[in-house]
Amino acid sequence: MSTKEIKAQTQPAPRYTKNQLVEAKRFTTSEKDILTGLLSPDKTYTLDEAATVITTFKEKEV
Repeated sequence: MSTKEIKAQTQPAPRYTKNQLVEAKRFTTSEKDILTGLLSPDKTYTLDEAATVITTFKEKEV
């Protein structure tokens, strides 16, 4: 393993506020709507956590 790979494994994933995630270009408009409704404004989330929230919401039965 290279030093770069080892460093990537030991650093925690960056965390973002609800507003940062909603403003990110990474998500579609409908995904941003889901995040706006489901994320807590006083917590921070990783991109993986945000994606999990979106996926879980989309997979729910109506």
